[in-house]
Amino acid sequence: MELRARDGRVIAVEVVGDHDASPVLLCHGLADSRLAAQSLHQAARDLGLRVIAPDRPGVGGTDRRWLPQLADWADDAAVVLDALRVDSAALLGVSGGGPFAAACAARIPARVRSLTLVCPLGLAEWPTVGMAQGERLSLALASHAPAFGGWSMGRLAALARRSPDIFLWLAATNQPAVDIRALQQPGARESFLTCYVEAFRRGSWGVAQDLRVLTRPWGFDLGSIAAPTSIHHGDADTTVPVEHARRYAQAIPGARLQIHPGEGHFSILSNPQEVLAALRE
Repeated sequence: MELRARDGRVIAVEVVGDHDASPVLLCHGLADSRLAAQSLHQAARDLGLRVIAPDRPGVGGTDRRWLPQLADWADDAAVVLDALRVDSAALLGVSGGGPFAAACAARIPARVRSLTLVCPLGLAEWPTVGMAQGERLSLALASHAPAFGGWSMGRLAALARRSPDIFLWLAATNQPAVDIRALQQPGARESFLTCYVEAFRRGSWGVAQDLRVLTRPWGFDLGSIAAPTSIHHGDADTTVPVEHARRYAQAIPGARLQIHPGEGHFSILSNPQEVLAALRE
């Protein structure tokens, strides 16, 4: 669906699960889109959850909006909640969406029941030990030239449209075996391709902005988050180092950290029931 902000901008939103149930606001990952929510549909229905997933500015179907800092995206999150008449929601931030979910918990705390982070990407200065070389180089490039980083990822989206097998082969490079197997599961391959391509539907501007705000000061303090927080990370993850999850757990008061043995960046949500079950009221 498409929602209208007060300034006339369109914000594209995917809603899955039980539409009359407890709301969960999903913050999708980097170079990802609202369509990531579709893989959670059945689990959300079974658990009695409504998952609401907006595209960020310039990503997928959402119009552009300049974000001075990452924390400013919380304003769009509030617009989405208002439009859907949701007083408060559980927050779910995945990978590069983790900081955006945390920003909502810090900036609009009255709208946030709880915060759940799954393999969340941390601050640019946090350690990258355990991160695959390609991801480490991409992050370093983004911190200096986010526009070029967005453009180069957009070139990969063009490749995904023309030659999906080659794109998937590149995406699997340096990934642990558990993640390669996860991406080969029925439906996972198509979902990964669809979400990535959709992120660049309006070009690379939106992903470049995500890279810019992710690799600059975020504009809020993790220590200010008061919502009950849980963090999940696989110890085989080579996309986001498990050390980032530990840093979040140290910074957010009372946060509970669960390390999933043998799980990677993609496999951890192959069966999302365990993570989603904790989001029920």
